[in-house]
Amino acid sequence: MVGQVLAAVPAILSVILWIIVLLAACSIVYWTYLVAFVGRRYEYPDPAYDPADVQVRFLTVDSERIVQESVNALPESITDRHVIAEQPMTIDGATVHVVPEAFKCEAIRKGRALEWARQHLTCEKEFVLFLDEDSIVTDLDGVPDADVVQFRERPRRSQSWLTYLAEVFRLGFQIEQRAFPSLSVPLYAWGGGIAIRAELEGWVGWDRKTMIEDTTFVWSVAADEGIDLDFALARDMFDTQAPPTVRAMIAQRSRWIAGSQAQRGLLSPLYRTLTTVRNIAWAFSPAVPLLTFVPLFIPGTIAFELAFQVLSVAVFTFVLVWSLLGIRYYDESLLVGVALVVLTPIVSLLHSLGALAGLVIPPTDFAVTRKVNPDLVDTTDREIDGD
Repeated sequence: MVGQVLAAVPAILSVILWIIVLLAACSIVYWTYLVAFVGRRYEYPDPAYDPADVQVRFLTVDSERIVQESVNALPESITDRHVIAEQPMTIDGATVHVVPEAFKCEAIRKGRALEWARQHLTCEKEFVLFLDEDSIVTDLDGVPDADVVQFRERPRRSQSWLTYLAEVFRLGFQIEQRAFPSLSVPLYAWGGGIAIRAELEGWVGWDRKTMIEDTTFVWSVAADEGIDLDFALARDMFDTQAPPTVRAMIAQRSRWIAGSQAQRGLLSPLYRTLTTVRNIAWAFSPAVPLLTFVPLFIPGTIAFELAFQVLSVAVFTFVLVWSLLGIRYYDESLLVGVALVVLTPIVSLLHSLGALAGLVIPPTDFAVTRKVNPDLVDTTDREIDGD
């Protein structure tokens, strides 16, 4: 019996390795389709509403100094400004609301604060613009005419160079967002810069237990047969802080992927499968290049060995492509660009560790990514032009 089990190990290992590579390849093929064929035709819509038609809501726990800088950066034409906090604070230029401890709902943490604000704040503007505590509105000409408008992001270095490079890498992959307005369901949303038509926000609400409240909101709208979701990606780009430490980044990614897996029931079977494949591919993609060495150390382990190695190299090539696209997106310096390309295997691994952790040991609660004081954030060349 033991001999039979040992004899079957190479075949089992071969199947597992092929599954990993094929999942990564399928995810890359779909990403290429979105970028090269769907998103390529997308044109950023012109603003239809002025910034004065927006009510801003910042979400924070207790980061008074960080929120103050974010409020200071708002265009003067935005006068309806609110800070939704967990602890009392004083913010010049905005009204602070502390979510009462007695307030109960299904939503947790940030979602709970969003739902309290929905129930208790009056909005007479056309849109509610939701911002994280560290969202710096560097460029806002207005809001396009859509029900949900996703603004692009540009995380700035806070303390760790590795986490900053991982954000550049992530944004290279994330250029696929240009295709989302053409999909029936956007694959994810970023709550640190998202404008929602006030009427829609009041109707759908945030009262759901989730760790990815922004994506869950968009998926809930798309799943509602009575709503025809009109989603737009704006040209304008907002600054945020990159996670200050690798540990914080891993926890953040873990929450993202665990939340995505937990909420995929809102999606159709096709999108549910697509999301799961992409999540698994994200978690295991950095390991694919290493798998090419398995046949060298254990000959005969993998069936169709040459095809496996070719496909593995192709997958790794796309990891480098995302780094290069991220450098272009950021318009980064040559020195930083070279550093990212050289460190891409390490950066992509760190970027994916949280995804792997979120799949294997899903977090059960919302872990807040603590931000650093504004004077520790690299603000060099903050004013940029989008691509």
